[in-house]
Amino acid sequence: METHPITRAGGAASELLEDSGNCRQIINQELRLLSDSFFSEQQKLRYVLDWAHTFLSSRNGVSGVEKVWQLEPLNYENSESNNHPCAYKPPFPDDPCIPFSFTPGRGLFPKRTGRNMGVKGCWSRVKGPKKKVSPAGVPVCGRWLSLPDEVWLSILSLLPHSDLCRVVQVCSRLHTLATDHTLWKDLRIENSNLTERWLLCVGRRRPRSLCLYSCSGLSLTSWWLEVFFSLCRNFLEELKVTSCTGPGLHGDQMLPLIGQLCHHVTSVDVSWSGATDTGVKALSDCCAGLQLKSVVLNGCHVTDDPLMKLVMRHKESLCRLEVFGCQFITASCLQRVYEMCPGLQHLNIGQVPKVNAHSLTVMTSQLKCLISLNLTGLQAVTDAAVDTLLQNCVKLQSLTFSSCPGVTDLTLHSISKYTPCIRSLDVSGCKAVTDAGVRFLALGCRRLQQLDLSSTGTGSRGVTLLANYCSGHLHTVKLSFCHIPLENILKLCRRCKRLKVLHLYGCAHLPTEREIREANTAVEVHPLQTSAHNWTDIHDVSKSNTE
Repeated sequence: METHPITRAGGAASELLEDSGNCRQIINQELRLLSDSFFSEQQKLRYVLDWAHTFLSSRNGVSGVEKVWQLEPLNYENSESNNHPCAYKPPFPDDPCIPFSFTPGRGLFPKRTGRNMGVKGCWSRVKGPKKKVSPAGVPVCGRWLSLPDEVWLSILSLLPHSDLCRVVQVCSRLHTLATDHTLWKDLRIENSNLTERWLLCVGRRRPRSLCLYSCSGLSLTSWWLEVFFSLCRNFLEELKVTSCTGPGLHGDQMLPLIGQLCHHVTSVDVSWSGATDTGVKALSDCCAGLQLKSVVLNGCHVTDDPLMKLVMRHKESLCRLEVFGCQFITASCLQRVYEMCPGLQHLNIGQVPKVNAHSLTVMTSQLKCLISLNLTGLQAVTDAAVDTLLQNCVKLQSLTFSSCPGVTDLTLHSISKYTPCIRSLDVSGCKAVTDAGVRFLALGCRRLQQLDLSSTGTGSRGVTLLANYCSGHLHTVKLSFCHIPLENILKLCRRCKRLKVLHLYGCAHLPTEREIREANTAVEVHPLQTSAHNWTDIHDVSKSNTE
């Protein structure tokens, strides 16, 4: 069995365990090793908890460290995580000295040791051997709570913020650690109901980046939003509020406050927030010190004049502009934007119906520094237009031509000829793309990492070429609604060792979970075959392994 990278680091770590001052170095080394492999966040958390357990066990000596660092592979039918061949189960699930337990899919929670709930979500009545408890009813776990701050922060950094809010309630020690500013720099909240109390708590944490996705704030008012932005005005740099509901989270409510209070914001994303010209005008009439680098207005009701004023105000610093689905923007407005901002690196004008061939020509001649470009659904995109574009914009690394009827195999030939170092390509819905075009990609673009060929004419020959020539870097491949034989799918999984995601929606031949495990244990295939026969086989194997 091949030695795991963490196992190779065991010897060096055992020599440093005696000195708590080296904890940050060891933890950083381990997390770096984990990030280079295909581990889930749950597995990373288990490894770090295991390391902490080893540290505590070796305070009076380092005996047994090598044994803890050795990872034995488990059968997938019995393992709790199926994302890696070294699926590891912590050796201490019932350790009474651990102040909280880890549940896969749920996170960290105060460990339940009795029947009645005490203060702050902890348990006050304890059955069995009598334990020393604090006034709040929390078992005194000096062994774990004496871990260095660096170790605790490394553990807590792997938790979602919803779980951090629970950890805060365990005890004063964990409250201090879980409210450390390094854990609250980058916040991402999804599918949550936001309240005034939540805004106040988050504002006091002074985040650097805040992302609210698909959240609701029906009770929020503009006054509370003003309080929030006032609390973090000197720290907030990135704000993303997308697909949220509630009057307080409307784009026209957020943008004026950002322009007035947040002097250090450089990135604003209010996609699908209902923002109109009113909000965009307020963002252009902002304080003098505000310099935006990224403006994302996807799905907003914006017209030419407010957009022009916004671009004029931030033209010196603007690097990203996204107006996907903004149907009221005209081609002439976009042409003036290109002329004012020749340094644009990221542009998204997909589903803007008024874009014509002339505006694409102006874009090609002006924007020489483009790195990523999205032209989804544009009728003006043709093979000739793409050929001219690629000859001028040689720095392009990401291209999206989804649902462009004028894209054919000749477009893929131009991509392989002029941008051989491209990293991401999306030609989904381009019916004229066939195996001939995929052949150009496979032979000319060996560094492709993400490729979307869904709903194209790609078949078995194209997939085989990808498996043979692009296996070194591909990690995301989408082949939904393509006619691919099962053996070619398995060959792609087997050859592409870095492959993480494979989409096969609408395909007639789907692999089973067992076949995918045998080909590549790191890849996630959506969907998998779930026939009754397949589930019976898995159940039988699990039962035999348990016995």
